[in-house]
Amino acid sequence: MLAFMALVTYVGAVGFILSQEQSKLLRYAMDLERAYAEESALAKASYAVSHSTLKLQERFYSSSLALAFEEQTALDVELVQAGLVGLLEYYPRLADDIDRLNRDVSRLRAEPSRSSMIWLRDHGRELSEQLDQTTRQARANRNMLWDRYREVHDTMSVIAVIMGLLGAVFFGAVVTLFLTRLAWDIRKLAARALDIVSDYRGPPVEVTRHDEVGDLMEAVNRMQTELRHWEQQLEISREQRFHKEKMAAIGSLAAAVAHEINNPIAAIAGIAQSMKDSGRHSPSGGSGIDPSELILDQARRITTISRQIAELTAPHSPGHELLDLNALVRNTCGFIGYDKRFRDIDLVLELDSQIPAIDTVADHLTQVLMNLMINAADALEDMSERKPTICVATQTVESEVVMTVTDNGKGMDSAVLARAFEESYTTKPPDKGRGLGLFLCKSLIEGGGNRIELESTPGVGTTVRIRLTSAQHSGA
Repeated sequence: MLAFMALVTYVGAVGFILSQEQSKLLRYAMDLERAYAEESALAKASYAVSHSTLKLQERFYSSSLALAFEEQTALDVELVQAGLVGLLEYYPRLADDIDRLNRDVSRLRAEPSRSSMIWLRDHGRELSEQLDQTTRQARANRNMLWDRYREVHDTMSVIAVIMGLLGAVFFGAVVTLFLTRLAWDIRKLAARALDIVSDYRGPPVEVTRHDEVGDLMEAVNRMQTELRHWEQQLEISREQRFHKEKMAAIGSLAAAVAHEINNPIAAIAGIAQSMKDSGRHSPSGGSGIDPSELILDQARRITTISRQIAELTAPHSPGHELLDLNALVRNTCGFIGYDKRFRDIDLVLELDSQIPAIDTVADHLTQVLMNLMINAADALEDMSERKPTICVATQTVESEVVMTVTDNGKGMDSAVLARAFEESYTTKPPDKGRGLGLFLCKSLIEGGGNRIELESTPGVGTTVRIRLTSAQHSGA
């Protein structure tokens, strides 16, 4: 469209320039036509005056002046008068000469004498010289007009040739540039399509055109976005399936172990309780510690651990359900606390007992909390200047239930913080992370209509804040 508009503008400009020159050419042609007509009229008038003057000279010596005037002179004078009247259109000043000629003729008619003929003859000679001079001027003017006519004609020809050549060169260059750029854009687009198929993760193609190829670039960008979104959802689904399978495996193992140890534990607890009730024991080493009570405490601890594992790994509804957030936090933190990475970490729970129930997917929230706890433990690794601490807190803020996970670890600078939620971005070694933890947390939390926020200060620690909608405000 731009090339077409430029072509129309160029042709219009050339047409305007040539029309101006053509107007000049037409004006000079009309002036030449007028000059030819003027010169023709001058030639006729000059001939009539010269002829009349010669006849008067011949009749000047005639024997009968009256007869000569009546028969011949009147006719010659009428021819001169007709020629002069024809010139009045071009030379209005000849009106005086015509009046003088009429007076001389009238005098000759009234007094046919030689002196009257001399007046008429002399006037004819003056008029003939004046017409000759005017004829020379008219011829010079006509030659000047003809020269200008040829100059304008030559100028038009040169302009037409030059503008034609310039137009051909310019539009040839424009078409060549357009086709070259089109081919380059198509090659770039084809290469990007192959890159997308080969798992390209970079920025989209820059749309530099506003035509069909530009629409194709936008379509390729949309395809890249949709494919990336589909891959992200697939990765999230894979991680969720892995999490469920892992928890199911742990649950199956915990159930089998619990089944195997429940009877021995029950027997041990029964014997210890019987010993305690019968009083058939004595404090060990005089320390005052009841061995039966120690046996009962450890048996209860084993039972509690088995129950926590069973509760955490119990299958939940895949959809939204009403949850006690504090109970979920206790079970998850109690379970993950057995990980060796948490042996030297103080795990602090600050749970608000007044928070309402929340409406969310239990497995999602468990997976998110476990990821955040593991990230916090990794940030506290090799911490020596202060006691490693992770604090998990819950509270109600207006219409939201807020869960925060805070550590006093290494923290993150602004550059890392800005990219923390990006997929596949990680500062951990390859054997410790793939950059999916926070990305997965953000996807799961925001996918449920909630929000996740991240604050961090280098050398101070990191706080992850999850804002959940309470059941009473979600319409559940």
